[in-house]
Amino acid sequence: MKDLISDLLARDAQVPAALPCETLDDVRLWVERQPVSTRRRDALSAFRFLSETAGLDLTGITARPRDLRELFAGLSAPRLGVSPKRLANVRSLVGRARDEAQAAARPRDPRPPIAAEWTALLETVPWRQYRWGLNRLARYCTQCGIQPECVSVDTLGRLRTHLEQESTIKKPQLILKQTIAFWNRCQREVEGWPDIRLSSPTKPETFMLPLDEFPESLGREIDLWASRMQTSDPFDPKTPVRAMRPSTVQSYIFTIRKVASALVRDGHLDVEQVTGLDVLVAPQNFKNGLRRFASTVDRNCAPETVHKMAVQLRSMARNLLDLDEAHLAELDAIIGRLAPRSGRKMGARNFERLKQFYDPDLVQRLLGFPDEELRRALKTGSPIRRAKGVERALAIAVALHTGLRVKNLRSLRLDTNLVRSGDRLLVRLSGGEMKTHAALEIELPSEVITLLDLFVREHRSLLPGSDGPYLFPGERGGPRGYHAMRDAVSRPLLKHAGIEINPHLYRHVIAKIVAERRPDLLADVSRHLGHRSFNTTYQSYLGTEGPAASRCLNRLLDETRRDPRLKR
Repeated sequence: MKDLISDLLARDAQVPAALPCETLDDVRLWVERQPVSTRRRDALSAFRFLSETAGLDLTGITARPRDLRELFAGLSAPRLGVSPKRLANVRSLVGRARDEAQAAARPRDPRPPIAAEWTALLETVPWRQYRWGLNRLARYCTQCGIQPECVSVDTLGRLRTHLEQESTIKKPQLILKQTIAFWNRCQREVEGWPDIRLSSPTKPETFMLPLDEFPESLGREIDLWASRMQTSDPFDPKTPVRAMRPSTVQSYIFTIRKVASALVRDGHLDVEQVTGLDVLVAPQNFKNGLRRFASTVDRNCAPETVHKMAVQLRSMARNLLDLDEAHLAELDAIIGRLAPRSGRKMGARNFERLKQFYDPDLVQRLLGFPDEELRRALKTGSPIRRAKGVERALAIAVALHTGLRVKNLRSLRLDTNLVRSGDRLLVRLSGGEMKTHAALEIELPSEVITLLDLFVREHRSLLPGSDGPYLFPGERGGPRGYHAMRDAVSRPLLKHAGIEINPHLYRHVIAKIVAERRPDLLADVSRHLGHRSFNTTYQSYLGTEGPAASRCLNRLLDETRRDPRLKR
């Protein structure tokens, strides 16, 4: 085995680290030197697209595969005014030209592209797709001199590195995943296949331990607590004023698993020692269990999630255990030190995604997208597809003008949640339907009412489950599925406009637009989004309006500077 690895390292060392063409412009010049052909014409067209349409300087872009993947990942077909298929074609043409330019600079290899033993093995595979899928592995192993019976997880690791460094394919990790799946099925079902089961070379060790690995006493305590939290009894002080939602209960249980697993994985306790919640909230275990989740950031600034976990553990212990005041005070001191210094704030992912809306043209595209999606839907020949397109346009319009969470958006009922009053149409949600338990009433604008009436009158009846009461029906008469609704209000925008948005980001966008244009209306935003306090709006939904505030102040300072009354 040691000799095999040494041989592989020697072979890898023979592969040139530098490309014959260092930049994309070098690749373009290489293509220009090739004989006239359709392939040459198409490749040059792709390079013109990058330089003229995308506005890229080809002389400053290295032709390394990793750099090309990052380059194309940052390009958006809608923003460039082309179809996704056209951009994919450009990527393919540029990648192929780069690979051919590199291959032309290397000495010819007298060996066949696939060794005879690999060819014979692939011929035993009855599925053509699998033969194609395993072809890349066979070629790589031939190049490295690896026999089929010597393939291992280490081989896959080197193949992954090869794909990332030497190939311009879009998703090397996906290729590796498919290779593993194809190989393992052949190992199970193809006679004579090497008895080797493969797995991902990057698969991490499972950190979370299942609850059933811990003593049964911990599970019984969790069941008792969960039962109590989902029951509201005004005569029982141990039950909550409002019953916890199942998803909230699962969040608390997940925290127990994380902290208990951390104590075991880090060697502080054995699994058998985690007998109950009292073990987890013992001060030293409390600190050790949470420390792992705060260790990836600045020691003086623990992430907000760690504070939330600490609060959840303390809440469960107070409800289930008879802890004395001194014990609770010690936990409270730790929780206080974990609390974010600036209070709650917008998540980093949403903060980054909101930056795209600094572009006013993109904001206009977002606000006008329901009309765009409607026009696209009405051109569709199939009545069912047309109905689904109109439904998507309506869902996006309602999300834009209400900021409703997916849970509420998908569950809107025609008979109870949509209330007409003359020409007005109100979305009315009771306290029991809202996350904040505060009733909400929102008036829809006239253009959304028109779109809703069109959908209900002409298209909704064509959808499965339309005999039910829900505005967006599911196939079995219930509401539209959570993930289906999530996709309906996010995927079309990414596909056609290059806008990366999730359902919750609609709420942030509403707050951002108002904060930048009419900050005096932020109190209305708070009511519109169903927040129980303006503080929630301020802390969790604002934070990207700094440039707009700067422009406003700069304008004020400039006006003051030009004010003739201040001149002497």
